[in-house]
Amino acid sequence: MRIGRVMGVLILVFIIGGVGFAEVDADKFVFAIREPFLNEDGFRAVTRTLERVRGTANWWEFYQYNICTMNPDGTDFRRLTDDAVSRNPRWSPDRERIAYVSGVDGAKSLYVMWADGTKNKRLIKKQYDIHDFWWSPLSHALLVVVEIDRPKDRLENWEVTVDGKIKRWRSEQWAMGWLHWDAKGEKIKEPKRRLLEVLPKGTSWPEWSPDRKWIAFRTEGRLALAEPEVVSMSRKWFLQRDEPPCGNIEEWAPDGKKLLFYTSGEICVATVERGRFKDYLNLSLYPGRDATWSPDGSQVAFIGKNPDGRRTSEVFILDIETGKMQQITSTTHDYFDLHWR
Repeated sequence: MRIGRVMGVLILVFIIGGVGFAEVDADKFVFAIREPFLNEDGFRAVTRTLERVRGTANWWEFYQYNICTMNPDGTDFRRLTDDAVSRNPRWSPDRERIAYVSGVDGAKSLYVMWADGTKNKRLIKKQYDIHDFWWSPLSHALLVVVEIDRPKDRLENWEVTVDGKIKRWRSEQWAMGWLHWDAKGEKIKEPKRRLLEVLPKGTSWPEWSPDRKWIAFRTEGRLALAEPEVVSMSRKWFLQRDEPPCGNIEEWAPDGKKLLFYTSGEICVATVERGRFKDYLNLSLYPGRDATWSPDGSQVAFIGKNPDGRRTSEVFILDIETGKMQQITSTTHDYFDLHWR
């Protein structure tokens, strides 16, 4: 995929009683934008927060977040929500739907909508928190980490179909990213119980490779790899000591051969070969966030500071092979939760 090229396919949709047409756009960004409320009360709230101690105000008093899409060349910007409390959008693998979290702290809901923002449907209603979610490779359901407001064992995994059917797992042990879709997306699996006994204590929120064979995780401030099935059987795992320093992990490349991660806030990529790190590359050379792979894995988009000194953030694209970087946006609002499909 080259920057500026927008691919579109026209899909025939057969409906009882007639034939309709729906346009599905490929290679689009989905993200949240943050803006101050455009009214007097919103202005006063923002102004008041500048005089307060940082962190003492509720964000929804003065900011609004909404889900938007646009092409990778910055064209065709579309605002899909207007509820002012929506974030964390993610494309379904078939690119037909977008799932996202909506609500204020202590009352989060999970929604799904079509790529054009229509037929918005609430799948999970007002839970204390929704920490993360993963689409099935078949795009028919989501695996969701839900926090329940209760004294203990607060985390649960819920499997939620796009039709709203829910299956719940109340195993706190596997709640922090260990349950996962199988590679085909037909069912949810959990690792062998001895895995957590072998891996370093406190290991959580692993990033599963697309084929579900490997996990990437952070330990001792480093980016680490493990093959869960092998580790569970051999009961052995150790650092190779050539792993790079790592602040947090973003995502695997679509082909499972590279990993996006951060070191001191800078965006880096590691090449993985036969379960080992082959080489590393600092992509951004300055801090960035919410990095995401292009569908073909040749480029990375991320959110970075506006280079002209304005306080807003902007969207950039980096070519992995050439290192060429291009600024895609120049706006007056902030971008969050970028996802490219």
